[in-house]
Parts: sequence; C-alpha cells; structure tokens
Amino acid sequence: MEIILAKSAGFCFGVHRAVDMAFKTEEDKKTYTLGHIIHNETVTRKLKQKGIESVEALDNTPMEKVIIRAHGVPEAVYKEAESKNIEVLDATCPYVTKIHRLVSRYEKEGYRIIVIGDAKHPEIIGINGWTKEGCIIYKNKEDVDFTELDLNKKYLIVSQTTYKKEVVDGIVKLLEEAGYDVKFINTICNATSERQEEAKEISKEVDAMIVIGSSFSSNTQKLFEICKSYCQDTYCIEEAKDLNAEWFKSKNKVGVTAGASTPKDVIEEVLEVLKGMDTQ
Repeated sequence: MEIILAKSAGFCFGVHRAVDMAFKTEEDKKTYTLGHIIHNETVTRKLKQKGIESVEALDNTPMEKVIIRAHGVPEAVYKEAESKNIEVLDATCPYVTKIHRLVSRYEKEGYRIIVIGDAKHPEIIGINGWTKEGCIIYKNKEDVDFTELDLNKKYLIVSQTTYKKEVVDGIVKLLEEAGYDVKFINTICNATSERQEEAKEISKEVDAMIVIGSSFSSNTQKLFEICKSYCQDTYCIEEAKDLNAEWFKSKNKVGVTAGASTPKDVIEEVLEVLKGMDTQ
C-alpha cells in the first residue's frame, strides 16, 4: 500500500510559535493559558504536566502570568490583565493580530466590519472584541441578511484565517453584485490555502484519505470536508489508535494530511501504524 503524506501536514507558523512560547515559559510564576493554546488535546495534556493549565477567563483564578492562545482574544482581555497586574505572554498568531489591527483601524475610518467565519470560534470571538460596534458575522451565504445592511455605508470584509476560500469568495461576490460598498481584504492564511489545495489534489488520486487533527479544530474539519468531497473513503482521526485496519482493505493508495494544530510526533505515529497494517 502506497502512503502519500501531504508536505503541508502539521503545525503552521503561528501554531509552532505559540506552542514553542508556551513550553519555553519560565516557571517562575503561576501560569495559565487563556483557553487552550491551540486546538490539540495532546499539547494541552503536555502543558498540564508542565504545570500550565487552561482557564476560560481571568476572573476568580489567582494567577501571575497568562499566555494568550494562538487564536487571539478581545482587546478587553489585555486591559483586564493589566488592571490585575497579570503578566501577559502573547502567543496570538501574527496573522490574527493583523486582523485585529485591520478591523480596529477601518472601524475608526467609518467602515462597518463584516467577518466571514464561525461566530462561536475563539478566533472570531477575539476579532469581534477589537471593534466598538461589533462585527456582522456570516458563516455562509445563507446567513447574509440584506435587511441589516445599508447601501449608504462602507463595509470592510475579512475572514477567519482558516476558512474555505470558496465560501469567502462567494459571500464577497454576493455583496458586490448586490451593490454594496465593500472593501475585501483576504485574511485567509497562506498556509491554510496551500494545505487545503494540497489536500484536494491528493484526495483526487488516492483510494482512502486520512485527516489527522482535533475534532475541535476548524481547519481540520475544513480539510476533512474538502477531502471527503473528492474521496468518499475519507476518515478524520485524532491519533494513531483511532485507525481501523478495515478501512484499508483492498486499498492501493492512501493519502494523509493533518491540521495546523497537529504535532509532528502524532503524524509520525500514524504513519508508522499505517505502514505496519496488513491490508491484504
């Protein structure tokens, strides 16, 4: 059985930076992460073993140092930490920080902000918190409600860094064709676009596709959706123990990719288990 591993599989720059920052943090003060540093249970577990646990808010938890997750947080969190004399280590992905600056700047210039993404995702919650008025958030074209838009206003459109390009492009086109004054800035991470494109191409030529990543990871779920649309036998797993030998019977070629929050050692273990499976 031939195994094709996507070159883009695993940690992206922003995730690698956040994880590296967390594990290199000096243990001179009681430290927490605000939310999971990334969407991966293995990393969360290892940080807990190091003595760094996650909390969902700064209130009611005595702490001296907090690490901001890669997905970012609302501006108010920084002000709260400062008021409580909590040292902040900012592991926000630089691409996400760029979006925070964009929405804040353009709102001050009179634009209403539209964000394309999942309103419940930490990254979108964080972006929304960098505006005074709050963002209009669309998950897909069906969410677009023209009654809440004004043809006399200007709109800035940005998106979740890990969102599917075709969904973003579809909403932008819909609003432009409806005559709205929109300025679109593409904030999908290049690594995300490359990962999704590579996953699509591999899934077209294999008999089965494995996507490795957390069930809580947005970019992992997007990869799964893309692969599934081209390869019916696509499976999403979190680690090697989730593999099922039955999936690969009579399969000659298997593709493997992984979300941006999937550690290298998890990917390597999956590959080893795959190689050792008797598929005859």
